[in-house]
Amino acid sequence: MQANTHRRILGVLILGLTLGAAPAGAETTICTVISSLPYTISAQGSYCLDRNLSTAMTTGAAITINIDFVVLDLNGFKVCGGSGGLGTQASGVFSQNHKNVTVKNGNIRGFFRGVYLHDTSGTFTSSQGHLVEDIRADQNTYAGIVVEGRGNVVRNNQVVDTTGTTVTPNSDVFGLQVAGPGSRVINNDSTETVGVGTGVAYGIQVSSAEGAVVENNRVGNSSLATGSTAISVGSGNDVLVVGNRMATTDNGIVYSGGSTGKFRDNITSGVTTPYSGTGTDVGNNQ
Repeated sequence: MQANTHRRILGVLILGLTLGAAPAGAETTICTVISSLPYTISAQGSYCLDRNLSTAMTTGAAITINIDFVVLDLNGFKVCGGSGGLGTQASGVFSQNHKNVTVKNGNIRGFFRGVYLHDTSGTFTSSQGHLVEDIRADQNTYAGIVVEGRGNVVRNNQVVDTTGTTVTPNSDVFGLQVAGPGSRVINNDSTETVGVGTGVAYGIQVSSAEGAVVENNRVGNSSLATGSTAISVGSGNDVLVVGNRMATTDNGIVYSGGSTGKFRDNITSGVTTPYSGTGTDVGNNQ
């Protein structure tokens, strides 16, 4: 019994040295280290990076999550697909029809979609409870972050230079694209989202987003692009858009597709048409 106890203690010490010593008094998080790409997660639990990783793949996904209840912590490191070129169709992190997936804390760059949490049910019932936070998604071609399903949260992310794909001529481009009821899109930065050819650029788009909240985001570009939209409510009832800051886009907040909801406390600068569509202005929008 004593020998078994000693072996267990030694195993914990070795694991702690492998993952790096935690500060005194801090709780040690045990995770499975991803050390090469592509990588598929097929067991529940916590996963992490311990270095920057790159891939030249042009299809599939660098990291695929094939199960519910997963935490992917990039630990401040980078997942890079830039060598796949502007014609890449690969995703950085991909999951389809799963629940309670967390992606956080790092850089994802150079993919068709940086983060892609997909729901194919048509009713947004196959995916739910996702969290994407503290991600820098830059130089992705079609979309920086895409999250679909019910009750998902996208917060504290930075999406930069989503500047178009050569896969589809005249393609629309999205900084953050969120679909599904009860979504929360909070405190994100989306900058330099530029459409391809006649394609339209959307800094943030929410759709089928009944009861969604879009709050305290900052959206803008350095130069005006025709048709560019800071925040688009594509469809959904009772969508609240509050406290956002928008600069140098053709459109500010647009409610369309029969969507309803209220907007207030938003500020625009250098926006051609600040507010339009079927939403209700409840005050203090500038």
